[in-house]
Amino acid sequence: MLALSDTRRPLDEPALLTVSVQWSRATVVLSGELDRDCAHHLLDGLAALVDIDQPCWVVDAAAVTWCDAGGLRALAAAHALAVAHGRRLRLVHASRCVERLVRLSGLDVRMADTRV
Repeated sequence: MLALSDTRRPLDEPALLTVSVQWSRATVVLSGELDRDCAHHLLDGLAALVDIDQPCWVVDAAAVTWCDAGGLRALAAAHALAVAHGRRLRLVHASRCVERLVRLSGLDVRMADTRV
């Protein structure tokens, strides 16, 4: 399992976002704040899955406590990355803040309509 954290913060402050990659499940698990400062870690986690032979990548956002427009952009970029590599992207267990932004933006429909 690969774990990424935001290392730009001082050591005495907790990381705002933790990204864990589960290769056997082609899953990226997010925990913390998915904001513009940390959202690039989501894409780093998905990039680790590029060489895995799985038709669907999964993002588990159950433990996301905050999501802003930067986080939403990262989710849209994650979807585009998956499609560019011939994969589907599923968002599962989305926390309330993530689910609401994804639904309001229409990203949920784009993800559901992806035919790879």
